[in-house]
Amino acid sequence: MSHFTAHEIESLNRLQYKPEEKPYFDPLRYCLRWLDEEPSDAAGESYERLLDLIIVRSYIHMGTPRDKWYSIAPTTYFAEVWDEALSRAPNWPGFKRVELSSDDRSYFLGEVAKPLENHL
Repeated sequence: MSHFTAHEIESLNRLQYKPEEKPYFDPLRYCLRWLDEEPSDAAGESYERLLDLIIVRSYIHMGTPRDKWYSIAPTTYFAEVWDEALSRAPNWPGFKRVELSSDDRSYFLGEVAKPLENHL
């Protein structure tokens, strides 16, 4: 099953990794995000699929086992999206950040530890 359109895959592959980029914390999804990972034309369902990739990477950052990559009910959706993007859009800069630097890990863990109301 294909979750991404050809245009979405092309947009992800066109992005340029910028190692100097600093992450910001997305409190709604409890994940780190970098601006160089987001296609400027991502909107609607395309944007939702991009967010799904970012959410999966956050599961990886938190050490969540693959069989637990879901929010409410068990599903393989997130693993399918990740695997498809990894095979069809290997140039997406987000794949270069599966492993966090020590500074990014410290920042991430500090933000995750804060109560949600501190992010509002």
